[in-house]
Amino acid sequence: MSLYKLCIIGNPVHIISQEDTFVCYYPEKISFPITGHESALFIEDEKIYFESWVEEGWNDKNDCATDNYDLYYKVIVKDFSGNTLSEEVGDLYQAADGTWWIA
Repeated sequence: MSLYKLCIIGNPVHIISQEDTFVCYYPEKISFPITGHESALFIEDEKIYFESWVEEGWNDKNDCATDNYDLYYKVIVKDFSGNTLSEEVGDLYQAADGTWWIA
């Protein structure tokens, strides 16, 4: 259990931690592996909404960007078993009234 990454998200409230594994401790135990680029933002209607950054065109050998470098974000929706339900390029934003949208 990683208390350092413990947070509260979702509707209803879920207590989670995430690093190499997404773990929900409350209201039910959920656990599945995630990449280091994925971060859960909210849970609603038994779906977990992750934001992930994607980096393309990076030269690992020289530790620098190539001419084809691109950095973008995508929204990944997963079920409670960790299965990917959908992926969409964009960022998640939350309005003052609590609603979310992808831009």
